[in-house]
Amino acid sequence: MKSSAFSTILTAGVGLTALLPSVLKAAMPQRQASKPNILFILADDLGYADLGCYGNKVIQTPVIDRLSREGMRFIDFYAGASVSSPSRCCLMTGLHTGHSRIRGNTCRTGGLEGDREGVAGKVRRISLQPEDRTMGDLLRGQGYRTCLVNKWHMDGFDTTAGPLDRGFDEFYGWLIYEPRSQNFYPDVRWNNRIRYEIPANQNGLHGDHNTDRSTDEAIAFLQRMAGKTGKTGSGEMVRQPFFLYLAYNAPHVPLDVKDRKRYEQSGLPETDQSYAALISQMDDGIGRVLQTLKDLGLSENTLVVFASDNGGATAAKLETLKPNGGFRGWKGELYEGGLRVPVIVKWPGHIKPGALSDQPAYFPDFFATFGALTGASVKGTDGINLLPVLTGKSKPVYNRFLYWEQFPRKGISQAVRYGDWKAVRLQQTEPWQLFNLKTDPAETTDVASNYPKLLKKLAAFAGKSHVESPYWPAEF
Repeated sequence: MKSSAFSTILTAGVGLTALLPSVLKAAMPQRQASKPNILFILADDLGYADLGCYGNKVIQTPVIDRLSREGMRFIDFYAGASVSSPSRCCLMTGLHTGHSRIRGNTCRTGGLEGDREGVAGKVRRISLQPEDRTMGDLLRGQGYRTCLVNKWHMDGFDTTAGPLDRGFDEFYGWLIYEPRSQNFYPDVRWNNRIRYEIPANQNGLHGDHNTDRSTDEAIAFLQRMAGKTGKTGSGEMVRQPFFLYLAYNAPHVPLDVKDRKRYEQSGLPETDQSYAALISQMDDGIGRVLQTLKDLGLSENTLVVFASDNGGATAAKLETLKPNGGFRGWKGELYEGGLRVPVIVKWPGHIKPGALSDQPAYFPDFFATFGALTGASVKGTDGINLLPVLTGKSKPVYNRFLYWEQFPRKGISQAVRYGDWKAVRLQQTEPWQLFNLKTDPAETTDVASNYPKLLKKLAAFAGKSHVESPYWPAEF
């Protein structure tokens, strides 16, 4: 059920007018656009092992599990970074963290001229700049209507660097420079460039949960797009394709869940119940979104992606649940637990239902893939086109390089994946570690001394991949 504030916005027509399926059917005949719609759903701090289709026996995720059965599940897919802002930057720009604009949640230097400081005057963030081509720019250039729902997280404290300034036609969500909007019960939110208050959450009240609101906003966009058509030269009505980027908060801390009813008899500690319930509530919302696609006749021509922005976080303070399964490390680290994430892709008629892929891949690949999907130019990306793998037209490409870097207090941490091998260096002053992920996926045994030539090859790629940034200098 929509909150009263959200209903008011709908009624007022501030850009969220919902159209009923029955009205749309009456407007036929019309045909789907030749280019597929794209629905990209991103969870926040969801671990690799948090879903039933990835082996979880406790957390209930029937919708995402069904999506896995209907599409392709990747078991060797990585986020762009092990924390939120740089990972989303990699996703949106197709560049790994050695090349991307944003390489950490906070930067080390004063940033760009005109950037705002954090509330305490100490936290600095970097924004995407106008010259940074985003996935929104890419797809809008191919005739897509682009929409972001909920979390952007690439605007720093710059009011001119929001989604509407970086390739998106519509935006419903929260921004970094508005701290009252950044939680599960926000009392302030943005409708495009209009800031509005949510009465049900004022003065600390918890009446309108962000997961439900984000789901409602995504559904309203789909309903509008189902009726958005244009005429071809022959007078035929064609629906405009869309790119909907639905970036949920769940299960990021604080674990402010709507209720824990389905887990109250589970025997889980209270914190674990809340974590599980946040994921299940998101799963419910995804179910509503996918059902809307079906009801509107859009599902057959829509490519759906589900992913997480990085691995599970220690901040959740879970007692029994293990978000990252048997992988080493957490969010903020370059071991597998911080980087490897669940990824599912469904595209009816193109991707074989129930397919499983061990293609080593990461977020920059989506930029190249969506470019190939829509015929857009993607020169300069660090990713590869995954369409041949998705459609079964080619075998996985195992011997490719993947690169990440992370910024602790000083220096940089780096990681390189090549085939079955992964090299990790926690600091530039420390030696490289080397792991064989085929025989040691938990990264328990450093075999660097056994393969000096291989390690030299991976270290050389890391050296070439890091381009110095004025905002994240590689200080020793």
